[in-house]
Amino acid sequence: MFCNKNKISWDDFDGLRGCVKSFVKEKRYVHVIGVEEEAGKLAEIFECDANLAKKLKSAAILHDITKEFGRENQLEVCEKYKIKLSKSDMRVEKEWHAKTGAYIAKYEFGADDVIFDAIYYHTLGKSKGFTLCDKIIYLADYIEPNREYQDCIDVREFFYSNLTKIENPQSFEEKYKVLDDTVLFSLDKTIKSLIDDNLYIHKNTVKCRNSFIESMNL
Repeated sequence: MFCNKNKISWDDFDGLRGCVKSFVKEKRYVHVIGVEEEAGKLAEIFECDANLAKKLKSAAILHDITKEFGRENQLEVCEKYKIKLSKSDMRVEKEWHAKTGAYIAKYEFGADDVIFDAIYYHTLGKSKGFTLCDKIIYLADYIEPNREYQDCIDVREFFYSNLTKIENPQSFEEKYKVLDDTVLFSLDKTIKSLIDDNLYIHKNTVKCRNSFIESMNL
């Protein structure tokens, strides 16, 4: 279904943007650019080295490349790359793009496992081993400035206001705690919203939230 005919590399950012733009509507593309910019800000806040910052940039650009694929095209990508969809996955079709996008990033653009994981887990979260890169893309997708949903606004304000309250702005540990607190806050928002709308909650989202609770001894 998908073929990178121009042999665009994972770090050819202009090429990636052009490719993504051909698959999504303008509003979605504006969001993608917003996530790219937000991920760049977060990379600076969390002192990511140049190589990781490049991977974050790539993951941000590619994270929604299959977001607007229809069901048939999503399933074609799953078949091509032998992606298995669980019973829980089948209940949340709009989240399939995270898996299909990750596999396209890896097999079409040569992305490594760091980029793959950041895209793969950017919607449902990860129950264990949620890395800094994973968290940055997850959060950047949620709080990029073009998102106007109230939950997104609340999480954005929560993150940046709490950053200003830490005792030592140079302390990575304090900043990382704010990141974890914010991801947990966003998971709570997501789950509450799904409950309010009487929608199915994927088991991975619940596991992700519980892992934060356990790690923070709450």
